[in-house]
Amino acid sequence: METAPALSGVPVVADPEGVRARIDALADEAWSIRLTGRERAEALAREALELAEAEEYPLGVALALRTLGVQRNYFASDHAGALELLQRALSLLDASGEDRGRGDVLNGIGYVHLRRGEYGEATRLHLQALQIQRATGDVLGEANSLNHLGVVADRAGEYAAALEYYQASVGIRELHGATAAMGHSLMNIGVVYAHLGEMERSLEYTIRALRIHEHSDPPAAAICLNNIGASFRTLGEYDLALEYLEQAAAAFRAIGHVDEANCLCEIGCIHAARGDDAGALSCFRASLELTRRLGSRVFEPEILMHLGHLEDRLGDPAGLAHLHEAVDLAEAQGAREYVYAAHEALAEAYERRGDTARALEHHRAFHTVWRDVFSTETSVRIQNVRVRAEVQQTQREAEILRERNEALTRADEEKARLLERLREQAAELERQTREDSLTGVFNRRHLDTLLAGEWERAIRFGRALTVAMLDVDHFKQVNDRFTHAVGDEVLRTVARILRENTRGVDVVARYGGEEFCLILVETRLEEGARLCDRLRGLVETHDWSELRPGLAVTVSAGVAGLHEADAPENLLAAADVRLYAAKHAGRNRVCAD
Repeated sequence: METAPALSGVPVVADPEGVRARIDALADEAWSIRLTGRERAEALAREALELAEAEEYPLGVALALRTLGVQRNYFASDHAGALELLQRALSLLDASGEDRGRGDVLNGIGYVHLRRGEYGEATRLHLQALQIQRATGDVLGEANSLNHLGVVADRAGEYAAALEYYQASVGIRELHGATAAMGHSLMNIGVVYAHLGEMERSLEYTIRALRIHEHSDPPAAAICLNNIGASFRTLGEYDLALEYLEQAAAAFRAIGHVDEANCLCEIGCIHAARGDDAGALSCFRASLELTRRLGSRVFEPEILMHLGHLEDRLGDPAGLAHLHEAVDLAEAQGAREYVYAAHEALAEAYERRGDTARALEHHRAFHTVWRDVFSTETSVRIQNVRVRAEVQQTQREAEILRERNEALTRADEEKARLLERLREQAAELERQTREDSLTGVFNRRHLDTLLAGEWERAIRFGRALTVAMLDVDHFKQVNDRFTHAVGDEVLRTVARILRENTRGVDVVARYGGEEFCLILVETRLEEGARLCDRLRGLVETHDWSELRPGLAVTVSAGVAGLHEADAPENLLAAADVRLYAAKHAGRNRVCAD
């Protein structure tokens, strides 16, 4: 039997019956190294494609197009070209009735839609891929679909769902030794924790991912560098952040990757924080131009928001239009994180113009979406995901150890430790359902329960009841100027002042972000207003310089009484309206009428 050399090392067999097997081998090898061996994978896929077309073998053509389409989207950001290749592959699979490779092709098409900011269509395709891969027993394909679903959920602000998808993907990939693919999931978990403000956890996962990718997957390593730089920016470590971001931008630029736009946006934020408005504008505009030129809209709402906010602050009328464009695009994409951030920027913009009505409109929209994204239910769900992930990690480790015949002698000890951890985690979860993890006071969910009970008691027995909403003034400036770590300590200190200077029967809760709520039982409106003014004074006169020189903190408050509302939620709404009035009147004051 005659043979000839081939690029893949798989001999060209002069046997018609063996040609299709060879095409399959070429296509499978190309797919396995599609991200870590770009040039070789492309060459293998093109060889498979040429042979399959000559052989009139539709499945072989589809499998080769699968790799070429995904590579074109991932490396070249050619979304239209990638979609054309992948849809051709899907049509061939449909015509032949084949399921092999179908899940991968659907995920590739879904990723194109994600890059275009079309989150709903991306989710539909990834779920369809997941169903096929589970039905066919393609476990590594299932892990890939789960990872894709996590990316979409994260971009939409569904952080608990994103963590669930990513942790499930990590479990499968770790169990089957898919280390490089596991690095992508670890990197994505780091992104979710960054969005949640848990920068230490974010850095932990991202650095683990970087160690996996730094010598084998340049694009993934560049993404890790970008994410590490973004985390250090949030922590106020600007020099360190720039070092990582500039490395990432150079790596993305070298391969023509659209994520360079994200790097430029992050660098622009650092220039803005340092007062270099010209440098920030240059970066934001370059970032916007790049993402539009490459047709990838996934970063566009965030870029528009930063650009519009800075332009408006500098008096450029284009700023307001960019902020409205950011809201519209983020809402169309379902990117709730940027919906609420853009509404907040618009509220500030209209407040600068003295347009109270429109400022209030966007202020309320911001709080509505923010509370939806960061609700107590979401926080509890995230904690549940963490607990389940830890338990699943323990189970995976035990299974790996059993496969190596090392776990049999320690099985009873492992079970005892696991049970003890589960008991501790259950107790911790019970506490977390009531308590805000940052400040230690009650959380929003428990506040709602307590307010309903106090409302009913006050109505039944004819007792007084007052509710107050307090907000830390200019809290974003505290984070921007003194770092998020200082901002967290400010919130903890304000919570302590409120708790130590109210009665044991009163309720102090963190309502969300920098807002706190007080339930003052058997307290008339005027008494509640006097108490809130005293608390305001205690915050203002607190020695904040011990925390950071130059730091000053004040609060504004809105107070409402039982007679002003016909339901607990309306009592909160009345207090919130007065809080806004206090802020609009100049802040550091209490409004009770």
